[in-house]
Amino acid sequence: MTMVFQKIVINGLFYTLICTLYLLIFMITFNPRIWGYQDYPEKIKEKIPPQTRRERVTAGLVGIPWFLFLLAYPLISTLVLKTELNGKISFEIAFLNIFFMVFLFFLVDLIVLDWLIISKITPQFVIIDGTTPEEYKEFSHHYKGHLIAAVPLILVCAVFSAIIVFI
Repeated sequence: MTMVFQKIVINGLFYTLICTLYLLIFMITFNPRIWGYQDYPEKIKEKIPPQTRRERVTAGLVGIPWFLFLLAYPLISTLVLKTELNGKISFEIAFLNIFFMVFLFFLVDLIVLDWLIISKITPQFVIIDGTTPEEYKEFSHHYKGHLIAAVPLILVCAVFSAIIVFI
């Protein structure tokens, strides 16, 4: 059982590192109107024009590889774990593997990217033209967004786990 928990921790750390680095590189490389527009509070969005079609398309295209990894890696790693357990995996172990990955990344995204980088440090690459660094200091909309997303994420983890257990 120790081997199983080691794999769960390793999977979670790898997943979190890749997802976080991809987002950080995306943040540094692209205009915040592309990656941050939808996530920023209304008081910021009210001061700037809506995203252009080109910005939305660019965000979608750059986000596709990240989104595919975000969905596929938990499934694949849990299937690999199932294989290593001779083709039998309990719902609890499958759920723990997926849940640990998703929520570790979820927390790192909230704490490192949203709180530390955007709300506390607020480097120039997170600031949309026409706004000021002070407008990014409010953290509550990030926290509330993560709280709202938590329940659906738990349900997705449960559904993915059930699929893996029963296939």
